[in-house]
Amino acid sequence: MNGTSNLSGIQVRPPNTQLTDRLLAIYSLLLILIGTPCNLLCCVIYFQKVNRSNSIKIIFGYLAFLDTIVLYTFNLNYVVREFSVDFKITSLKSQNSSKTSQGDHVHAIVAKKNLEEYSLFMCRFLSYTAFSILQTSSWVLAFGSFNRYLLVKKLARFEFICKRPYTIAICLFLTCSFFLSNTHILWMNGYRSSKGTITCYSKAHSPSYMVWYQRYHLFIYSVLPSSILLIFNTLLMRIIFASKKRLDNHKRLVLFAATATTTIPLNRRKSFLALQHSSSAALRRPNRNSPSRLLNRHSRKLTMSLIFITISYFMLTFPSTIIFSFIRQYITRSDLRRTVSLFFTNLSTTTHTIRFFIYFFCSIDFRNDFYNLFLLKRPFRLNFIKKRGHHHQQQQSITLNPSNRQTELIVLTNRNELVEYNREN
Repeated sequence: MNGTSNLSGIQVRPPNTQLTDRLLAIYSLLLILIGTPCNLLCCVIYFQKVNRSNSIKIIFGYLAFLDTIVLYTFNLNYVVREFSVDFKITSLKSQNSSKTSQGDHVHAIVAKKNLEEYSLFMCRFLSYTAFSILQTSSWVLAFGSFNRYLLVKKLARFEFICKRPYTIAICLFLTCSFFLSNTHILWMNGYRSSKGTITCYSKAHSPSYMVWYQRYHLFIYSVLPSSILLIFNTLLMRIIFASKKRLDNHKRLVLFAATATTTIPLNRRKSFLALQHSSSAALRRPNRNSPSRLLNRHSRKLTMSLIFITISYFMLTFPSTIIFSFIRQYITRSDLRRTVSLFFTNLSTTTHTIRFFIYFFCSIDFRNDFYNLFLLKRPFRLNFIKKRGHHHQQQQSITLNPSNRQTELIVLTNRNELVEYNREN
C-alpha cells in the first residue's frame, strides 16, 4: 500500500479493502488455532495401537500430520503480512512551495511484507515446503480412496496393497517423490535485487518460471487427484448403496417371515422359517466378487468419512484452481488481486482444518476413541473397549440391527418355534 500525505496524516487504501484483508487474515489465524489441535488429536487417535492395523486409519493419521504442516505455510504468511506493517517515510520538497520547512511534504509508504520476503532462505524454504506438502497431501488422499476401494471390493490380486507395511511404504514413497521433484525451488525460486530487496516467486532471468510452475502445481495438487478421487469414490458410493439396499431387503424379508409365522397354521411355518434361515445364511456368506455384498457398520462409517473428505476437498480446492490458473493474472488492481488471492487460499486450506469434524460426526469409533482419550480412566476404558469388541462380535453373529428390539424378539421366538417343530417331527 502506497500513499502520500503531509505531517497531519497518511493516505491509505480504501477502508473496505483494508478491512476485508484484515478479516481474511484473522480467518487464516483461526484456521491455524483451530486446525492445529484438531489435527494433532487425529494423529493421536489414529496412531493408537488399536488402530494401527487398519490401513485407512493409518492414512487418515498421516493426512492429519500433513494438514498440520500445511496450515503453517500460506496461512502463516498472510497473518504475518497483515499484522506486521513496515513504514518507510521520506521527505520531498514541493515545486510550488517556498524554500521553508512548511513547504516540505512527508511521503509515508506502508509496506506489507510477505514472510518470504524477509530473506532468500525463507523465500525458497517456505515455498518448497508449501508446494511439496500440498501435493503430498492430495495424493495421499487419492491413495486412500484407491486403498479403500481395493479393501471393500476384495480384489485378490491387489489386496496386499491394503496391508499395513505396504500402506506405510506407499505413503512414504509419495512423500519422497514430491519432495525430491520440487528441489529445483530451493535454488531457482526468488532472487535478491540490486536494491537488496527479496523478490519471491520469480526468477531474475526467467520471470515466467514460477508462473508456469504454479499452474503445474495446481494441476498436480487439485485437478489430477480430484479426477482419481471422483472415480473411486463414485465406485465406493455404488457399493455402499448396493449394500444398504441388500440389508433393507433382508430386513423386510425377516419381518415378513416373522409376521407370517403368527398368522398361518403351524404346518406351513416351516417353509417361511427355512426361507428366513436361507436369507440369513446368504447374508452371512456373501459372494466375494459381488459389489452388493453387505458392508458392516464399522466399514461403512469409515468409507463415508472418506467420501465426505473427498467432497470437501473438491468443493474447496477446485474454485481456487480455476481462479489462480485462469482469472487472477487478468486482475490489474494490485489490492484486489491480493484480496482475491487471500480469500481463495483460505478457502482451499479450510479443507485441511475441518477433517477432524468430519471424522467426529461420521465415525462412531472415532467419537468413542476421542471420549476415551479424555473422559474415562484407564482401567474403565480398557473394560469398555473389551465390552465394545464383544458387542461387535454379537453384531456380526446376528444379522439384524441390534437397536431394533422388537424384531430381535420376533426372531428369537421363531427360533424357539423351529426347535419345537423339529422335536415334534
